[in-house]
Amino acid sequence: MPEYMFAHAAAGYGGHGTLCGVLGVCSALINMVAYDEKGTYVTMIDRLMYGYAHTEFPTDRFDDISSIPKQIKTRAMSPLCHTSVSKWSKAAGTQVNSKQKKERCAKVTGEVVYQVVHHINEYFDGEWTPPEWSPKPEFAHCWRCHGSDDMWHDKVSFNNQQGHMDCLLCHEDHTKKYIHERNRHYQR
Repeated sequence: MPEYMFAHAAAGYGGHGTLCGVLGVCSALINMVAYDEKGTYVTMIDRLMYGYAHTEFPTDRFDDISSIPKQIKTRAMSPLCHTSVSKWSKAAGTQVNSKQKKERCAKVTGEVVYQVVHHINEYFDGEWTPPEWSPKPEFAHCWRCHGSDDMWHDKVSFNNQQGHMDCLLCHEDHTKKYIHERNRHYQR
């Protein structure tokens, strides 16, 4: 595969810090090899994104070949490059253009590819078990109103969000504000 084929994915796609580049590349690979009538590619990509968001990166898997082993670990809680890199850089006390950050991203890439190959091997060995996602208790109440666990938006709901990210990472819990205001109103 030519080295430039996925060069556009660097730095969260053209430097925009959106989806982590390795996630986009691995999603394309999964789609190519696991596209089937059962929608296996969807469940594999879901696990890929969820796993990325909840893994403490960088792992130690590649420390024996790393010029900077035993780096600080953080959880992105999101598949966004910006969130992942910014959280890690702040925790590590370094800049996003540092050698430490570049080494961290190389190890993250290696770990994600390692996990994807593992899942693809499970798929071809007939051992792939689709993950069953459910929202964390902290934001399950958000999901009941705002979310449809349906990427094609065929289910009845407000359908004003899609995804399996932690709602409270970016949004305030408006239900707590509503409950507080309602209680204050009744105390008058």
